[in-house]
Amino acid sequence: MCRVLEVSTSGYYGWRREEQSPREADDERLIDLIRVLHAESYGSYGVKRIVRGLRQQGIAVGVKRIRR
Repeated sequence: MCRVLEVSTSGYYGWRREEQSPREADDERLIDLIRVLHAESYGSYGVKRIVRGLRQQGIAVGVKRIRR
């Protein structure tokens, strides 16, 4: 597989050992919260309302991060 993808074996195993970055972990937590808010609104909430809902829960986020 490493030959086909043209990566070094040590690079591949190094990548597999990497743990999730704090930002990735935070993004996963946010995605779960966004899905809950979106489902509670029957799919009608957009970015601005989701940001407002998260901020009401005490989670500081920006519109650009939620849009991403």
